[in-house]
Amino acid sequence: MLKKIKLCLLGLVCGMSLPSLAQSVVYYPFNSVLGLSTNPSKAIWLDVKFQTNSYFSSLSTDISPEINLKKTPKSITYMGAGVKMNYLNAIENNNILEGYFMNLGVRLMPFEKYKKVQIAFEISPYAGRKLDIGVFRTNFGIGYNFSR
Repeated sequence: MLKKIKLCLLGLVCGMSLPSLAQSVVYYPFNSVLGLSTNPSKAIWLDVKFQTNSYFSSLSTDISPEINLKKTPKSITYMGAGVKMNYLNAIENNNILEGYFMNLGVRLMPFEKYKKVQIAFEISPYAGRKLDIGVFRTNFGIGYNFSR
């Protein structure tokens, strides 16, 4: 029980401190997901996605480190793996973990004049915590990279 409380607190601290570290913001309107990440131009970076379409019925958060596979002046191709957590599950089920996922994505910089505007696309296989369910997720959105 104490271990689960520590994990919950660690997730909250990381979730609250990430906006101050966020150097990139992506909104995926079809999934109602807001993504905050450290500098995606670096070889390794951290990505956190928050559900924005729920009224406190789900506080799902995806946390994943990402590794850039290929970087060109017009795109960044990356992959990563992470966990999906729901802080309300800690209250109801005594378990914050919802499941596991992998990401394969690309961030395009299609506008020569506006290099910081990015179009993001991800495919993400997802499995539930007990590995009893699986979903093939996709995300498509628009973002802005504050860093160089």
